[in-house]
Order: sequence, then structure tokens, then C-alpha cells
Amino acid sequence: MKVSPRLAALGLALFASPAQAQLADPVRAMIEAAIATGDADKVDTVAAIARTTNPDHVAEIDALLAGFSANEIVPVEPAPPPPKPTRVLLDAAIASGKDRDVETVGKLAKAASPEDAAEIDQLLADYRARREREKAAAAAAARTKLANAKFWQNWKGEGQIGAMFSSGNTDAAGINLGVALKRQGLNWDQRFLARTDYQRTNGRKSTERYLVEYEPQVRLGERAFVFGLGRWERDFKLGFTARWNTSAGLGYKLFDDKDLSLSVKAGPAWRETVYRPGRGQDESELTGLGGLDFGWQMSPTVKLTQVASTTVSERNVTAASQTALNAKINGALSARMTYAAEVDSNPPPGVEKLDTQTRFTLVYGF
Repeated sequence: MKVSPRLAALGLALFASPAQAQLADPVRAMIEAAIATGDADKVDTVAAIARTTNPDHVAEIDALLAGFSANEIVPVEPAPPPPKPTRVLLDAAIASGKDRDVETVGKLAKAASPEDAAEIDQLLADYRARREREKAAAAAAARTKLANAKFWQNWKGEGQIGAMFSSGNTDAAGINLGVALKRQGLNWDQRFLARTDYQRTNGRKSTERYLVEYEPQVRLGERAFVFGLGRWERDFKLGFTARWNTSAGLGYKLFDDKDLSLSVKAGPAWRETVYRPGRGQDESELTGLGGLDFGWQMSPTVKLTQVASTTVSERNVTAASQTALNAKINGALSARMTYAAEVDSNPPPGVEKLDTQTRFTLVYGF
């Protein structure tokens, strides 16, 4: 191998040293540095100069070079530059899978690094496309699960219990129980409700109310639906031992979001009432029914609901409303405050037109 005079002179200046028992550390360091580069030409050049300037250490130099092979040594690549802080934040948001966070961080990243706007837009486009595929796959799996579910499957609900006691001038004790179930199907939903309130005051029954209700809904589209309704009631205070209501009609969901829902419905109904002796004459009549169902998830732990219905007949107008504020305690356990009001424009003798009730109950979801 030919060595240039200039490089040879440099080597003589670096490596020249008197004969000694061991190869000088600078010479050894230069050979090891050349080997670390993985460049065979550099290694041959440094080795030739080292042998020339250190003839007494040729064997030691050859030992250093014995394991060298240009094919075995990989040059050390320079470390890549650290990612920009905006890219680090965007990558973290994408990894979280939260669409709102990704869009917010992406918008801020483009504002902070406009020179990277094209790259950021591509990352956002790839993320949106992947999320659409994931949502479509999840929706297809959910539809398949609903289509294959048995009648007794997919029911969700809650049970509630409350009690009251007082003593002294008025001795009173009461209890209220309730259960609400809901099942979502592929094309239709079902709701079932049962509730009872019972109270004795000064040794006499003052409240006895029962309600059982079943309502199926068949979806006509994303928002419209057909409903049916069957309801049985008994109310000691209002004077009837049984009241049957059957109805069917159309409904529409004005809002149907995760945090806010509002639906309205209306249709003809048939009502039959059986009164207690002396409280009225039994009656059967064709009526019209209108209803409203509202829900607002005010926070992760607080929800407000409103259920109202109005029945219009030739003889009277009956309106019922129930407002409930539900606060989650932990897990499936919640506390609920409920205010219920019922208005009858032509009540039986001795019965007020307006009847209200406030309840505090514990609710367990399942």
C-alpha cells in the first residue's frame, strides 16, 4: 500500500518513540480508533505507519489487528436529533386514542411549528383513518352481538330503596321500592318499570301506590320510532284500586348524545279506571297520550332526568311528571332525590287536584 509523504511524516511525529517493552498508549489508541471506524483503508494506513515507527512492536500491532474485518465491524452511526417537543406531545395524544385531545394538540402543534404543518396534517389524517376503521369494526361487532342475543340477555337496570320514619306528634313510617330495566336490541328496545310507595301515619294507612309499566320501541330510523305502552296503577290516596292504560304511537329523538338525550312521543290511548267504593264511578274511555323523556349527564357523577306524560280525555286532563337528580357515590351505588307531581283536572270527591311527593333513595345499578 502506498503512503503519502505527508501522512508518513505525520505518523512519524505521532508514533515515533524509543524502543520499549510495551506499545505506547497513544499508538494503541490510534489503532483502536481506526478499527472503530470500520474503514479498512484507514486501518491499513494507521497500521503501516505504526509498524514503520515501532518495529519492535510489530507482533503486538498484528495482534491488535488480528480480529479486524471490514465486514464484521459496523461503523457507529451518529445519534439522530431529538424529536421536537410538539411531535412528542402529538405522539402522546395519538397513543391515548382520545379524538378530542388529538385534534386539540394537532392544532396547537401546527401553530407552534408551521414549518412542520404538512407532516402534522399527514399524522392526523392517518390517525383519523385508523379511528374510523376501528369504530366501524366495533359497530359491526356490536350489531352482530345484538342480533345473536337471546331474549333474556342484554338487560341492564337499577334497583332503588328508600325509607322514612318519624315519631312524636306524628308517628309515621314508610318505604318505597322500585326496579327499572332496559334492553337494547338490534332494531327495537324494551323498558320495564315497577315501583311501590307505602306509608302509615298514626297507625293508619296514608299512602299506598303501585305502578307497573312496560314499553317496547321499534326504531324507524336513527331518530324516529314506534312505541307501545302498557301501564297498571293503584293509588289509595287518589281513590282508585286499578287504572289500566294502553297506548301506541310515534316518537322522535330530538337529542340522542351520550351526555344529552330528549325524546317526545304521542298517540291514542285507552284508559279504564276502577274506583274505591264512594270515590267515583268506574269508567272506560278513549284518550290521547303525550310524553317526554329527558336525560342530562351534568358531570361524570351527576345526572338529571325528567319523565313526563299527559293524558287528555273528554272528562279530564291528567298530567304526571317525575324529576330525579342522581349522584354517584361509588361503583354502582348512587343517591337519588326525586320530585313527582300529578295533576288531575277533575279528581274524585275529596281529592286535591295536585298531588306531589319527594323521595330520597339509594340506587344500585346492574
